[in-house]
Amino acid sequence: MIDSSRTYPRGDLLVEPAELAAQLGSDNILIIDCDAAEVSMGRPHIPGAVQMPIHPYLRNTETNIGVLPPDQATEILGGMGVGNGRRVVCYDSQGGVLAARCWWVLWYYGHENVAVLDGGLIAWVAEGYPVEQEWQPLRPGDFVASAHAERITSCDLILPLLGSSDFVTLDVRSDLEWSGKPLARNNQREGYIPGAVHIEWKQFMDWDHNARFRPAGDIAALLESNGVTRGKAVAPY
Repeated sequence: MIDSSRTYPRGDLLVEPAELAAQLGSDNILIIDCDAAEVSMGRPHIPGAVQMPIHPYLRNTETNIGVLPPDQATEILGGMGVGNGRRVVCYDSQGGVLAARCWWVLWYYGHENVAVLDGGLIAWVAEGYPVEQEWQPLRPGDFVASAHAERITSCDLILPLLGSSDFVTLDVRSDLEWSGKPLARNNQREGYIPGAVHIEWKQFMDWDHNARFRPAGDIAALLESNGVTRGKAVAPY
């Protein structure tokens, strides 16, 4: 049972494993396994889930930069089954970082009926819910991507705001990436945006509670103690 401290102002953006398990097989639910194909192919998945067909960051498939442009988003996400009034539930086995990326891309393109499985596959398996090995056939949806410009930012928008008291950039990359060391993945440049606040995304997760998000109060305290307070515009990266 989830205690009351885990209630959130937007609780509709998270789905508990028990809630999803009760809806398995429904035509009104589309479950997306957001791990990379080379990961999801080698393990069981939630029954009825569809596999991510491209890199889970959902970048432009031609340039590998940014996010899918509208035509690619319509083709790829619609081809996976988004649309037709279905609620989308995203999950991964990595602690939620890839599921959250898929959630954001869908939200950016106007699909509001989407949530993240709290705890993802880690919680699902740990708590004894069913899995399967075979992937089910895709049922394409009628999703048409329509970008919401206010849900994304750019260097041109950020640069004039640097140093403003009501704006903060939130760097959620790994501690190694933040350090600027050359070993940090494949960053094109070392370092971080001037004045950025660093909170590695893993700090938002409760790893002792099957990789669920930490209680809302804990997350609020973590943000506020680092200067990410209510009323400020926040640009995470």
